[in-house]
Amino acid sequence: MNGPSVIYCSVRKKWVEKTPEEEVRQEMIRYLHIVGGYPLHLMTCEYPVHYLEANCRADLVVHDRNGKPLLIAEFKAPGIPVDEKTVEQLRRYNVQILAPCLLVSNGSRTYFWRFDPKEGTYKQLGEIPSFEELL
Repeated sequence: MNGPSVIYCSVRKKWVEKTPEEEVRQEMIRYLHIVGGYPLHLMTCEYPVHYLEANCRADLVVHDRNGKPLLIAEFKAPGIPVDEKTVEQLRRYNVQILAPCLLVSNGSRTYFWRFDPKEGTYKQLGEIPSFEELL
């Protein structure tokens, strides 16, 4: 089954279709887990989001140890710009999820925001914090 058209998802524990967007997702999952210490068992791929009348899916949601959403992420294929439209999609999904951290990546550009409760806004960070730093 391991061929050029599939890639293993360590979160879903199964082989999935290998698309450019999926490769970015898997690269980021590995980074979050290995470098940031994010536990795989607290990650969910294709997280259901009910926005208005549409049923959508967030690419990745990371939960805290109590099961509360901590981070929502949106991935684009390399070459697809990470622009305001992408960020707006993430914000729409987060109306339902209410995660304090947002991440967007196309593999070459990655952006991370954390909610600042004092100012009531999301602040962009220069790097992705570790899992422990977010708790």
